Amino acid sequence: MTKQQPLVIVCDPQDSNIAYYTEVIEALGARCVATSLGGNVVNLVVSHQPALVILDSQLEEPDGYQLLNLLKSGKNSRHIPVLFVVGNLSERKMCLYDDMFDLVKVISKPINEPQLQRCLNHYLAQYAVRAEIEALYSEEKADPIASHEEGILALDAKGQIIFANAAAEQMLKANSLDLYGVYIESLFEDACSQAKSRWSEHPVSKVTAGDQILQVDKSILWRRDGESISSKFAAIPFSSSNGIELLFAFKQLKDTRESKDKLAKLSQVDHLTNLPTRAYIEEHIDRTVLKAGITGYYFAVLSVDLDHFRHINETLGHDRGDTLLKAVADRIDSLVRRDDQLARMEGDEFVLLLSHIDSPENAGMVANKVIERIREPFLIDGHEVFTGCSIGVSVYPTCGDDATTLMKNAEAALSRAKAIGRNHYQYYTVEMNKLRVEQMQMEYELHQALEQKQWRIQYLPVTSRDKSEVVACEVRLTWVHPKKGELALEAFMQQAEEAGLAPTMFRWLWQQALERFEQLHDEAKAKVRLIMPTSPAILLQEGGVDWVINSIAEVGLGSHQIYIELPESYYTVRHRQHGDVLNELCRNGFNLILDSFGTGYAPLNLLKEVPYTMVKLSESFVATCEVAKTDQAIIKGVVDMVHQLGIQVLATSVDSDSQQTFLQSVGCDWLSGDAIDRDLEQTPQKLDDMGIFVFPG
Repeated sequence: MTKQQPLVIVCDPQDSNIAYYTEVIEALGARCVATSLGGNVVNLVVSHQPALVILDSQLEEPDGYQLLNLLKSGKNSRHIPVLFVVGNLSERKMCLYDDMFDLVKVISKPINEPQLQRCLNHYLAQYAVRAEIEALYSEEKADPIASHEEGILALDAKGQIIFANAAAEQMLKANSLDLYGVYIESLFEDACSQAKSRWSEHPVSKVTAGDQILQVDKSILWRRDGESISSKFAAIPFSSSNGIELLFAFKQLKDTRESKDKLAKLSQVDHLTNLPTRAYIEEHIDRTVLKAGITGYYFAVLSVDLDHFRHINETLGHDRGDTLLKAVADRIDSLVRRDDQLARMEGDEFVLLLSHIDSPENAGMVANKVIERIREPFLIDGHEVFTGCSIGVSVYPTCGDDATTLMKNAEAALSRAKAIGRNHYQYYTVEMNKLRVEQMQMEYELHQALEQKQWRIQYLPVTSRDKSEVVACEVRLTWVHPKKGELALEAFMQQAEEAGLAPTMFRWLWQQALERFEQLHDEAKAKVRLIMPTSPAILLQEGGVDWVINSIAEVGLGSHQIYIELPESYYTVRHRQHGDVLNELCRNGFNLILDSFGTGYAPLNLLKEVPYTMVKLSESFVATCEVAKTDQAIIKGVVDMVHQLGIQVLATSVDSDSQQTFLQSVGCDWLSGDAIDRDLEQTPQKLDDMGIFVFPG
């Protein structure tokens, strides 16, 4: 049987680059399959299982970095080597993909041909070794090369590594090129020792002299970054034409219960993040109070809370939520000094003790660094996740002289920071305790509101740009508070989301709002157009889209009559489940409105990825558009841009004639608000018994 040539898959947007790669690859005796379309790559890799993928970073839809994520997180592709070709690599990209770059070979443009040939020769040789090992295990169900749990190293007669599978790369934090030629015994030695080989004296080398397998249940291996892992391994004699003398198979061990209990007892460590817990940090703060009382210096307590973490957890699942928490802990910890202390409270809240600061302003500088660092995207299982944080700051001695008071006051300042708009920090003042109590009271009252149905549904007319017809009806929910009067949704939506009450609240809204239309005769019902707000949490729940479909079907309305509003904050996380849900809604005929467009959460390319019917301008821009030249320019730019994409624009809360005139002049398609209501004639369009508008078709 003829030996098949190894295959290299090339993905590059430039035909000239593809031709160059093909020539170099074929000159080395390998085959080349090339594509300029990133969407083809994963399927090609999974079906062909190539020796190597050459991937250019400058692809589009998906881009090269997204493809790299997919390849290195896919079950059937993560073991395939990738040569990643980059142009200008920004610091942000370096930070975001740092862990990923440990596992692939990155080369820069312009291509250095000798370097490219060395890489190709290495990976083609690795492929020959890989094929030989796979043949050995061909009768077994599991493929050890593709395993993500068992590392495989192939050793030559000198005990040098000549092959490493993806699991070994992952556990040792090094790609196969970096591991090639490393003496295996150096992995057992101290991290700083020289890699001078004494292979013939090493117990593992004795395996090559016979046919017995050496198994060790517990051993320490050193990674490339200087950290160690606990592992068990088997050394297996193996003679081959590719110079393999021994296979070294190993698995990373989890901490034993005994070691975990010992760690928890000694340092009161949170098992997820390996950070101290509340009990430890409280003791540490009290000790710091005693020291500060003697030395007279300042110190600060920062209460850090992630923004929208509940939504992230519900979207990605708890396992990925845990991964995010660990990544957040690592980022914050990397910003602080050795004498500072980070701890995890519960959920998504952390406490940072700045043990010695020259002035209270220093705490604000650190808080700002933390906020900026957390705002950068996280890479979680191949998905870019965006979050943020809010921080409350209390400073010794002005904000308290014991741990309990300092932490309580930092939490009060945190509540204030979240109230003013997220991604902020606030210093504690006496007035903040009052605010925190008020917010806790509001959450309690929201529970009561749900039980007692303290809601009012309004149906607001929406007109065309020239106001010649009423084109839709905007459904709004307000809270009829027993003491505070009528509150707009914006006044309590944040608390409802954080308390997990939003899905229940919006299900009630949809049920009540739609029931009002059930009794209409068919001719009138056919003219209804409803703009319905909703909670993203409903759509992301299992069966959420089916619930929406059934809700409108039960009252005899069609999906084309419903415009579903989704806030920009829905895109705090970018995840394929979002696209699946929105595309399913569109396939079923629903119209989608991107609410509060311009607040900064949604990426602009979202407008081409999701088939939105309309965007709704942020009311903060509408409110000042009659006087603020910058807001006028932003609105005009947004309208022009989305119109070119075939998307319409809705402006609500248009309360003055000058606002109305400006928004009409820049081309807003639909308008609603007090100014519109004043101009509407009371015609038979209004159903007096329900206060609902029925509109011409």
